[in-house]
Amino acid sequence: MSNNFKPLSEQVAAKLIAQLEAGTSVFQQSGKPLQMPFNPTTDNKYRGAAALVLLMSNRADPRWMSMENANYKKWPVNKGEKGTLISFYKTSEMKPVIENGEPKLKENGKPIMEKVKLAEPELTTVFLWNAEQLDKIPAFEEKPQEQTASQRTAAILENSPVTAPSLRDLAEHLIAEKPSESSVRDALQANIAALFLSAELNEPFDLGDHIGYAASWSQLIKEQPAELFKAANDAQKIADRILGFEKKREMSSTLNKGDEISYKGETFKILSILKGKTAQVENGEGKKFKVGPNDKLYASLLEAKNHLEQNISRGQAKPGPAEKEEITNHHQYAQSI
Repeated sequence: MSNNFKPLSEQVAAKLIAQLEAGTSVFQQSGKPLQMPFNPTTDNKYRGAAALVLLMSNRADPRWMSMENANYKKWPVNKGEKGTLISFYKTSEMKPVIENGEPKLKENGKPIMEKVKLAEPELTTVFLWNAEQLDKIPAFEEKPQEQTASQRTAAILENSPVTAPSLRDLAEHLIAEKPSESSVRDALQANIAALFLSAELNEPFDLGDHIGYAASWSQLIKEQPAELFKAANDAQKIADRILGFEKKREMSSTLNKGDEISYKGETFKILSILKGKTAQVENGEGKKFKVGPNDKLYASLLEAKNHLEQNISRGQAKPGPAEKEEITNHHQYAQSI
């Protein structure tokens, strides 16, 4: 049976295995800067398994689009070129605008289209063509970056909730928080996440010492081809989480209505904010009192709130340091007014 009749996951797994064995995979192209593939007609980046498939093509130009996109832009596909098949979950589609039971038309007689959100995501496949395969498309121009890849990486590692010497190590740490039954799959996922991060930062990627594990990855996806796409989609989530560390979390400067703050074994609920930013507070025993910005307890609750927010990504919720008698004294003061 022709390979074209095999599921896409099997086709891609077989291709990656062959590339790993030949030393030509995208994981082994050290010194070659990467860039996340994107659609130039929408500026949307391809993600997860779809991004991995496109990166595996080792194209210098990161622009990819469907035949429909290319024809709309009047960039015809060069004769003899073959498209690259990807699969993704479609969450919306273009449909004609209906008015009085009939499609609403433009002046040229064509229907007016609108994007409609689907009730459930639909798995779909589509052939894409790289810009290198198109005629009349303008040369690719990279957008100038405000910061270098090294500066962005340093910011991510500095703002990360855990200490790690590199983005790959950070990915491995985050994956280890919820390990799967397969350490090989976890390692594959970590390296795909690192690959995506390199592409986002426009940096080269190199397996380095991890090249020794390539044989075990090949065996895994040979036996279970679907694991490659699963690992790629999970790796995208890890990469997204790591990129989120680039922007330092802004510290809250005030308590807000609805805050629930764990502090010294109690949960303090902020019921409302009164004049002068004074907070109406309820403690774990149901006692209500007011605390103002100049009170020591206010500062301690605010510190505990910010400490909690900083540790959400770690799955921790440890309160900040404070003196126990401070709460007791404030309760006594609050009951006397």
